[in-house]
Amino acid sequence: MLTWIEINKNNILHNIRQFKNLAPNSEFWPVVKSNAYGHGSQEIVSFLADNKDVAGFMVANLNEALELQNLTNKPIIVLSYFDKEDSQSLAKVNSQISLPIYDLATANYLQSLNKEFLVNIKIDTGTSRLGFSITEAKEAITKIEEKNNLKIFSIFTHYAESESEDQTFTKKQLQVFQDITKNYTKYKLHSACSAASITLAEAQADIIRIGIAFYGLWPSEAIKKRNKLDLLPLMTWKTKIIQIKELKKGDTIGYNRRYKCQKNCKVAVLPIGYNEGYDRLLSNRGEVLIAGQRCPVRGNICMNLTMIELPAGLSVKVGESVTLIGIDGQQNISVEELAEKCQTINYEIITRINPNLIRKIV
Repeated sequence: MLTWIEINKNNILHNIRQFKNLAPNSEFWPVVKSNAYGHGSQEIVSFLADNKDVAGFMVANLNEALELQNLTNKPIIVLSYFDKEDSQSLAKVNSQISLPIYDLATANYLQSLNKEFLVNIKIDTGTSRLGFSITEAKEAITKIEEKNNLKIFSIFTHYAESESEDQTFTKKQLQVFQDITKNYTKYKLHSACSAASITLAEAQADIIRIGIAFYGLWPSEAIKKRNKLDLLPLMTWKTKIIQIKELKKGDTIGYNRRYKCQKNCKVAVLPIGYNEGYDRLLSNRGEVLIAGQRCPVRGNICMNLTMIELPAGLSVKVGESVTLIGIDGQQNISVEELAEKCQTINYEIITRINPNLIRKIV
């Protein structure tokens, strides 16, 4: 095993306790879509399958739900979509899985299958993504209630700006959602993602949907500043040195000879690249940790290989462990550090890590 991801089980339980304390009257549902934000959905769900603090799991699509169905008896909510033409997948849906409804055409289609489905009605209160519009929401709920084989499990919405400093629009969306659903309290109501759960107690409702923050990462700097929680990152990403070579001043490294050695130096080759999810924008910018020291990336990151310069005096050998994300000694390379260097957000860094890499709970 040359490259792998470690998920800290103590930090998983710690973060769950943080949210249970924050919202004691709400059910805690971790969002495990997109391979659990790159952490390994099967590993996370298997670990939490019988956890009493976890009410259920949320995924993006039906295929994700079916992949997890046999790992837990807890309910699974599909938040976004399913393929209506995939009759084989729909045939596998049982009472454990509830499907999203955001237009009446989908509701009518499920009705035509003459099979009972649990459904979640999505209302678009201002994000302009999936969901019934504000003006059609109540009528849509009534029509879905009339369909004898569709059983409403929950009604929900999603916020457009809950990660920002200004919560004005989020509060407006919440008010709209509450106005629409005030007569539907017999169903589970939910609108609070990680950011909204932290900043708006009134948004917590029956369920809190915790995605990025469950994994110990902040939805944004604005939310981190308004911190009410002690979140611990779950992920450490590691690899190993597969070759060490000595280069002379003036030697060049990698494709397009993007780096020219400023002095005689030692370079280590790592078996990771942009195929594994180590972003090419980290070329000549990223750093990794070896024996508690930062080592700079040199040259262009390749599809499956990356070169780093070893600090003078650092004694290492082939097979030495290298930390790409995480803590080594007194040094820490965070997901946010990589995101800043890649001019993106922490969500993208972790969800783009190759799902074929081994994940293990430690």
